[in-house]
Order: sequence, then C-alpha cells, then structure tokens
Amino acid sequence: MSRLSNIVFILILSLCFGSCIHGSDARSSLDKAEAHLETHPDSAFVALDSLDRRQLNTPELRARHALLYSIALEKCGIGMTNDSIINIAVNYYSSNGDDEKTETALQWRKTILEHAGSIEMTDTLQRQNARIIQERYADKYELVEKRRQTWAIVLAAFGILAFCIMIIRRYARRLKQKPDDEAMALIRQRLSVLDKVLASHISSDDKAYRISEEEIENLISDRESFLISTKVVFKENHPKFISILEQKGLTDWEIGYCCLYTLGLKGKEVGEFIQKKRHYIISSDIRKKLGLGEHDTNIGIWLRALLSETEDL
Repeated sequence: MSRLSNIVFILILSLCFGSCIHGSDARSSLDKAEAHLETHPDSAFVALDSLDRRQLNTPELRARHALLYSIALEKCGIGMTNDSIINIAVNYYSSNGDDEKTETALQWRKTILEHAGSIEMTDTLQRQNARIIQERYADKYELVEKRRQTWAIVLAAFGILAFCIMIIRRYARRLKQKPDDEAMALIRQRLSVLDKVLASHISSDDKAYRISEEEIENLISDRESFLISTKVVFKENHPKFISILEQKGLTDWEIGYCCLYTLGLKGKEVGEFIQKKRHYIISSDIRKKLGLGEHDTNIGIWLRALLSETEDL
C-alpha cells in the first residue's frame, strides 16, 4: 500500500474509530442506568438526562434511551402529559419486529397515559414540569436528527477534504514550480476544516464538536461559492475532466455542481444541498449541454464514467 493510501486509510479509520467510541460509551452508560432503575431510579434518570445525545448515533441507541428515560421518569414519580418520548421506542421496536421490547414499550406507554390522565388540570406546576422535560428532550432529539440528516453533506465535505490531500501529494512538484495561489488557499482552508472534523470525532469534547460544526457550516453555507471553489480544486487534480466540461459550455457553478456527482452524491442529495427549487430545470439544462437526452443514462453515472476515462488518457 502506498504512503498516500496509508494516509487516507488512517483518516477514514480515525472517523470510524471515533464513531465506535461514541457508540460503545453510550451502550455502557445505558447498561449502567438500566442496572440502577429498580434500586436508584433517581440516579438512573440523572445519568440518562445528562448523557451526550451525540453518542446516540444509531436508531437502536435512541430507542433504548427513550425507553429507559420514560421508565426512569415514572419510577421517580415525574408524570408526563403525553407519550411523545416513549413513542420513539415503540415505533422503533415495532418496525423492527422486536416483539419482546415492543410489548415492554407498549406496557410502559399505557402506564404513562394512565398517569397523564390522572394529573389534575389545576395542577399547574406538575403540568409545567412535564412540559419542560418533554420539550427539552425533543430539542435534544431534534439536534441528533439534524446531525444525522446532514451527515451526507458532511461526508461529501470530508471527501473533498481528503481529496485535497491527494492533490498535494500527486502534484507537489508541479505546484512548487507553478503554484496556483487560489487553489492552494482553498486546499489549506479545507485541510484546516479536516483537522477540526477529525478532532471532534476522536474526542468527546463538546467544544471540539461545536468548533467542527461551525467550520463545516462556514465552508458549505455559501453554496454558490462552495460549488465554484470545488471546481477550482477539482481542476488541479483532473484538468482533462474539467476541460471537457468547459468545452461543453458549462459555467464554473455548473461544473462545481457536476463535481458533487463525481463524489458519489445522488440527484436528491445534490438538490437538497443547493436548495434551489429549480433543481430539476438546472439538471435538465446541464444534461442538454452534455448532450444527454431526457431518458439517457443517469447523470451521476455518466460523469463518473467520464472522469474515469479522462484519468486513463
């Protein structure tokens, strides 16, 4: 394996290792909380409530946390006014055919709803406390869901960042002889973001995570500039590929748009990223410039094939 391959492999392994650490820590925390539910439900509740939601990186972990959290609330005598939390567990276990856990979740949902019905309408304090807990839980859960939904974009950004390393390695001599200041500035910027991403995945430090999220958001928030800069970076490593797209009359923005497909993104993911209602029209216009009919091959497949062909020239 070449030195470059080793570097890329280590970067990917670091991300995977950081994810595994989070998952392992979460399971351990949930195991401990479950062990204390009967004897020390208050301690179990505190542990579950303070658990870093970023560690709940799978639907199974989120469902188990919701179930244990609901049980802890009941055992601590903190009545809920609805079944919003326990339903996370009910929906997951029922959809995955886990009859035993589905039955457990349903039984606790029944208990929660019975207790909710017994809370007096005049008991303002108890209802307010229940509402605060439910809204707080929903807010934290929403952050986890948002992180999961944007993961495809983060992976794409990481792919481009890792790609920058390949550019430096492959074209080091050419860049030293005739450096492209714009491309080098973009490479340094994206490598800096990569450092933050790696640190946040390896570490459980909240500050490191927030910094990495801010860096990624700053990098991709201006979607127009991001696409154009992606074209500049790609041109350093795949000049023939970019040259063909330029010859076909594509603008810098449209070429950056095409580069997202070569990274493996699908049409829906590209559309969600650029956030333009005219995504379908934009895609159709680009297909026309590329000489592709409406019912011809998928544009992503075509672009990746073109990239592969130009690399062989």
